[in-house]
Amino acid sequence: MPDLIERLENLDREIKKFREVGKLDQFSAEKLKEYFKTQHIFHSAGIEGNRLTLQETMLVLKEGITISEKPIKETVEVRNLGVAFDFFYELAQQNTPITENYLRQIHKLLVGDDPYLNAGNYRNIGVVITGSEHTPPEPFEVPFKMRELMEWISDNLDVENPILLGAVAHHELAKIHPFNDGNGRTARLLLNLILMKKGYPICSIKRTERPRYYDSMSMADKGDYHQIVELVAESCTELFNVYVRIREESKRKAEWAKKWGESEIDNKLRKEKNRYELWLNKVNLIKLEFRQTTELLEESMSNYHITFYEYPPITFEIFQELEKRGSANNTFFFSIRVFNKLTNRILQTFLFRFFRNHDKFPSSEIIPLELNCYNSDTKNFSVIDKFSWSDKVRLRSFYYNSAGNLIVNQTNRREEVEIENPKISEVVEHFYDDIFRFVVGI
Repeated sequence: MPDLIERLENLDREIKKFREVGKLDQFSAEKLKEYFKTQHIFHSAGIEGNRLTLQETMLVLKEGITISEKPIKETVEVRNLGVAFDFFYELAQQNTPITENYLRQIHKLLVGDDPYLNAGNYRNIGVVITGSEHTPPEPFEVPFKMRELMEWISDNLDVENPILLGAVAHHELAKIHPFNDGNGRTARLLLNLILMKKGYPICSIKRTERPRYYDSMSMADKGDYHQIVELVAESCTELFNVYVRIREESKRKAEWAKKWGESEIDNKLRKEKNRYELWLNKVNLIKLEFRQTTELLEESMSNYHITFYEYPPITFEIFQELEKRGSANNTFFFSIRVFNKLTNRILQTFLFRFFRNHDKFPSSEIIPLELNCYNSDTKNFSVIDKFSWSDKVRLRSFYYNSAGNLIVNQTNRREEVEIENPKISEVVEHFYDDIFRFVVGI
């Protein structure tokens, strides 16, 4: 234990030193939040037996997609965890004490509106924890035990090491087992609420560590907290290193950006940004036409939902990378989902992203806006050619050539053709004509 205490103290010093330098920039902070959210939910749900993959978890959280090949319960669990995580994350930023009321709100969001789970309320029945020698307290004891736990957290929040405090509080909540369901997930969010309120990164105990995690909880039932504290410390250290890497990368980029301060380079950068803004305005016209047409269809159709989702804007840095390499991260532009109200299922999700196929454009710096579709077999988006009905849908991609003219790439009897400067509205209407006839089957 002395060695573990020394490691906790060393990590505490490193985190405090990191915070003294200042906060991460907003972009990096948002990027980390989404990363931590996905990782935590994937692993926390997985510990409880949820079988959604990391990619499926991301699709549920970002796209709202229901994974049809898995039990609906698993999608709902992930979706509810996403809502609870957002609430917990906002709570962690506020200068408010951790209370029973907040914890019960987290539980209510986490388990959803299932009446059998009595969301947000303490259990009124006795329970037995499968695989554990520990027997939780009787229902009448639960409110008193929870009040004692929250008072203990409040008394020690500013004096105890956050990892030690969080690990023990998390175990004690699981030991009390105050709710009918969702105790483990709630306990792990309580752990992270304590960590984040003290400026620590969150802890994501991996689903692959489930046996070790349960063993450490069993040891804690007997009063030995060494293993659970060590497990939390390892996870915090790992995610703290992510913070450090992100800051170092931001610092590197900032130093690189200083080189652009010279007048000649500054002028070149200004011209590049003007060209980027011109390009962005043009591709936004395509997006606007799709959005307006989608909204018009949504108002007109009674048996189908046609929804439009817009991704974060393509930045100047991504634009430069797309020109140079033809691909980059975060190049999703917008997506369209067709939902059948009668059958209550998603028929197809169409994604438009920026990607250059080097077989079609081997040396060009053009940036095609490519049509992709959700593939339920791979649980990912694929080019439209991968689908059996692909020859029925004409649209393949948009791009602007070196002269600044819009080119639409379409397929005609399995041969691809290029149409220069078409009316965007007609292209969008033809796209919907094709998917309604041959994909939706109207």
